[in-house]
Amino acid sequence: MNAAPDPAEIVAPSDPALYARKRVMGPSVWAWLFLCLLCAVLGAGVAWFGPALFPAKSSPAAPISAAPAPKAVAERVAPSPVPTVAAEPVEAPVAPAEEVARLDGRVTALETTQQAVSDAAAAALAVSTLAEAASQSRPFAEELAGLQRVLPSSSSLRALEPLARLGAPTRAGLAVQFGNLAGRAISAARNPGADADLFARIRYALSSIVSIRHVGSIKGSTPDAILARAQAQLDEGDVEAAVATLEALPDPAREVLAPWFAAANRRIEIDRQVGSVRADALAALSRLARSAP
Repeated sequence: MNAAPDPAEIVAPSDPALYARKRVMGPSVWAWLFLCLLCAVLGAGVAWFGPALFPAKSSPAAPISAAPAPKAVAERVAPSPVPTVAAEPVEAPVAPAEEVARLDGRVTALETTQQAVSDAAAAALAVSTLAEAASQSRPFAEELAGLQRVLPSSSSLRALEPLARLGAPTRAGLAVQFGNLAGRAISAARNPGADADLFARIRYALSSIVSIRHVGSIKGSTPDAILARAQAQLDEGDVEAAVATLEALPDPAREVLAPWFAAANRRIEIDRQVGSVRADALAALSRLARSAP
């Protein structure tokens, strides 16, 4: 058993260096710190660049058998047999210049036809205006001149020129005029002549003062019957038939009706020539309308 040291033997060291403070971080500590930092940098580099530098090896997988390729649509859908049709002959293509020339010709022909139809329609309208004016009792030279500008000159138009300057009474007007002249005509028809006896001349003188005309009967060949038939025909507008009927009157009665005959013949000729012009204009318009494309 060791004995406790004697206090007298415990003496403080006399060298001051022994009392100096020892250094906490020596070279070994710095070496360890540097080594730890280097390990941390190396670990971060491996974590960042490792997958790119050292790729993982893929494990071998079982081979996958390729699916059979689908059949083509043409193989799956069997085409139905198509009957063979003989090919029709194909016309040779037309050169552009020939095609343009042909189209120009068709356009020109179409324009010409349309212009002809338009002119014919204008002529038909002018003929209608002329017919309306000619049916009245006044002259119609102005309407005739308008028609001559749109319609080529014809024999009917030339025949209408002198008639258009005079005009003619209407058919109704001719019937009224004939009624006023019929009494004088029947009186002239009863004239016994210079060789008649005294009694016949006296009777004629009295009849010229008071004219008595039998209008009830239209049959027979007497002047009264002839005038009655003519009056009935005029009332129906048939001037042509009335003029033909009055041809059977004796000369004295015809002389009395001479002015009426002149007016009636002008009316007949005007209506005949206007009807001819209208028929020609309508025929031309119809013909062009049928031939137009």
